[in-house]
Order: sequence, then structure tokens, then C-alpha cells
Amino acid sequence: MKIHVSRVPAEGLREETEYDPKTMDVERFDVQLEQPIAVSSFITRADRELMVEAKIHGALRLSCARCLKVFQQDLDTSALFNYQVTPTDVVDITDDVRQEVFLAYPLIPICQPDCRGLCAVCGQDLNAGRCPHQQE
Repeated sequence: MKIHVSRVPAEGLREETEYDPKTMDVERFDVQLEQPIAVSSFITRADRELMVEAKIHGALRLSCARCLKVFQQDLDTSALFNYQVTPTDVVDITDDVRQEVFLAYPLIPICQPDCRGLCAVCGQDLNAGRCPHQQE
């Protein structure tokens, strides 16, 4: 999203935009975004400062770190961006939004809190049942 500082009125400006995850390069081996990332922002300026309150929404498709099952999780985060500007500047917040998306990813995606993972010997999903290699 590009913001023309001279077009931001004194009362502020609301903007809605969507980003294509493929063009933003925000995927990891265990995280995919199959739908656009929606950004709702409120933009204000005071003297030489531009403030952008952004709410970022999307749907994550994750691979569980324990059992490798694919599951869905919502991406819901917000951020406040501040920029030092002149009235003729055009500010592009795309890279800042991209960074916030990365920061919102779970460090270790887990499908459910009590996920039991896979058997270390045969690879059976222990959430589906016991295997002969499982110790008591």
C-alpha cells in the first residue's frame, strides 16, 4: 500500500487493501498462505510524522511440528507504524506489513496442545492410536 502524505486529511484516512502472499514472499516450508492478506489501516499525520495503525488478517495453512498434519490457523495481528515524512513523500508500508506477518507466525506450529506426534520407530501418528513400539 502506498500512502501519499499530501492526501491524508487532518481527521485521518481509512484504507483497506489486500496483498497477494505469492508476491510478498512470506511463505516458509511449514507455513503457506493460500488467500490474500487483508490489511485494514487508519492513517493520521501530525507535522512531519505519519502514523499507520494496521490490522492484518489472513488464513495460515501450517504443518504440525509433531505429527506433520496440515491444519488451518487464523493470522490476526495489529501493528503501529511511524514514519518521518515531508508533505510530498509517498510511503510504501508493504515491507513493514511483510515483517509483521513473519512475526505473527507461530515459532513451532502445533495442531493441538496435546498432539502426541509420531512414533520414532515406525512413524505412526500416535494421535490415531497406539503402536507396538510405544512404551508404557
